[in-house]
This record gives sequence, structure tokens and C-alpha cells, in this order.
Amino acid sequence: MIAVALGFTSCLKNDADNTDSVVYNETAITGFSLYAVNRYVHTSTSTGADSVYTKALTVKEYPFSIDQYARKIYNTDSLPADCDVKHVLATISTSTYSGSIILVSLIGDTLSYYSSSDSIDFSQPRELRVYNSSMEHYRSYTVQVNVKKGASADLLEWEPLRRGAGDTFAGLLGTAQVADASQESFRLSLDSGSTWSSETLGAEEDAAYLPSGEVGYTAFSMAGNNDKKYHLMAGPLPGNDYMCTVWRKISTDGSGNWTCLLNLPLPENTKYAGHLPTADHISLLWGKGRILALTDSGAVYESLDQGFSWHTFDDFNLPEGATDHLRAAQDEAGTIWLLKEDGGTGMAWRGKFTE
Repeated sequence: MIAVALGFTSCLKNDADNTDSVVYNETAITGFSLYAVNRYVHTSTSTGADSVYTKALTVKEYPFSIDQYARKIYNTDSLPADCDVKHVLATISTSTYSGSIILVSLIGDTLSYYSSSDSIDFSQPRELRVYNSSMEHYRSYTVQVNVKKGASADLLEWEPLRRGAGDTFAGLLGTAQVADASQESFRLSLDSGSTWSSETLGAEEDAAYLPSGEVGYTAFSMAGNNDKKYHLMAGPLPGNDYMCTVWRKISTDGSGNWTCLLNLPLPENTKYAGHLPTADHISLLWGKGRILALTDSGAVYESLDQGFSWHTFDDFNLPEGATDHLRAAQDEAGTIWLLKEDGGTGMAWRGKFTE
């Protein structure tokens, strides 16, 4: 970045000065967002050795607020702890009559021009100054990029497994499937079609919103009642190319009616807010008080309200090499079995949530 001589700004006035101050709207930062942040994820190789790989943060999940009164810019949802906040690309927008944006150095009084193509060190709070068009006055802001404490990438511990052709880990990875849907019922298989159960819909439910074919499925004991289980399934919504349909059943003995969790009717001209994006295959997992949806492409989504709404989940640390063609399942003990299906002899891992 281009260094700005300190003497150049010695005669410039802060718009907080009482003398010749400009009105607020003539110089202000009106928008701030990150658009490139790297994460350094720690995992294990197939031989058990420690390894680190780079993964891009989904920055749209971390919006920033601007407090114009206090002149502070900050994110309320902290970034994962493994983010490299010393080398960040940011997009900063200003009001109509504003001029240049200047960064104050973390060391000394050196000033430099902001450029969207230059990385910025946000490991500490940074002072930004936005000048008016005549460069006679400026407004100062403090930018605080909040980051979680601790190793958020260690949500799961993975153990690489040797996998031979045809090895399915005792049937744990049998796919869930939906078939023969009518207005009152459908059939559900949890073992790739070997056995089927007859399921019923709630009286007010519309079978048109049931997923078809292969679905993601999970079941877990409800808090405070180990006898009552929460069953959840999700799969592509028929006739819709961007979202999944999600259904639940609460039962003590496997019986009970399924209920659609979509907020119906669906909006006509906009996308459904908080939807679970569609994918060729979705695996549903449960742990740490959240439901996770892992897609075959490696994208992970989280629901904290038992499947009603979803958002991107960046703290799920997939092992090195688990990039695509992924399937996962969870046994009764909570162990997660993960396969990268590649010609039938892909890589495999066994994982568990950290304490």
C-alpha cells in the first residue's frame, strides 16, 4: 500500500473538531464486509501424522455492524479461531461525498491508503479514517474483528481407517430412502432398501412436500427423556432446484406421524429464508446440541432449532482429503463414519465429537 506522509495530514481536521467541522453525512463509512479470509485447519493424514490445510471462510455468514455514534465497526458473531486475521481482504464503502479511506498503522503514526486488493492486519483493533472529498476533514472509526477463543477446528477428532473394496463398516452406511408416498403414508428404509417401515403423515400434511428417493436421516434422544426420540429426514424438494424439504417425527416406540418443517406456503418470488440447500446426497448428524447436514460436496450446514432453519457451519473440521463424494453415518454410540466414495475404494475415517 502507498504510504502517506504524516506531515500531509498534520493540517487536516477531524470532523469531531469544533472549528470548521463538516456535517456528518459528508463523510462516513456506510458499509464494511470481509470478502477473503483463510482458515488453517489442523487434521491427521492417512498415516496419523499431523497436517494443516487451508480452507476459505464463508464470509457472508459473518456480517459487520457500524455504530455511527460510537464510530465502531464490529462483527457480533465471532470468526472461527483458526482464521488468519492478519491477512484479510475487506470491502469498505462510504457516503456520497466522502473521499479517500486511510488506515492508521498498528506501529507508529504511519498512514496508508485503503485498497480492496491489499490485505489488512485485523489481529488488533484498527483505526480507519474516511476523508471528505476536499481532504480537509475526516471521520475516524475503530474496526474490531472478533475471533473465537480456542481451537474451534477441533469440533471433531478423526481417525483414518484402511478400507478395502466392498467394506461398508457393518452396514452403518446403508442409505435412507423414501418410496410409495401417498396423501396419508409412505415407506422408509434405513438400509438401502433391504427392509422397509410403513410411515404415516400428520392429518394436515401434504405428501407433495415429501422428499423422493435417497434422503438424509438421523434420530436422537430428546433432552431430559431418553425414551423419546426425535427423528429427522431431509432430501431434495420435488420441483425445486435450490432447497431440501425437512420432516420430523417424535416417538417413543417408532410410531407417530411425520410433520413437514417448512413454513408453508413457500414464497413465490424469493427464496425460502434459512433453507437447507439441495445436494445429490445429504448425511444428517447429531452432536454438541446441533443437527448437522453434510453434503457430498463437503459443504456443512447447521440447525440449532431442530431442523426448522439452517446456515453454513464453518467449524466442522473435515479430515484432510475429505473434499467430495462424501457420505457419513452415525451409530448408537455417537461415532461418525465417513467415506469418500471414489470408485468404491475411497478413503475412510472414524470420528467423534470432542468433549
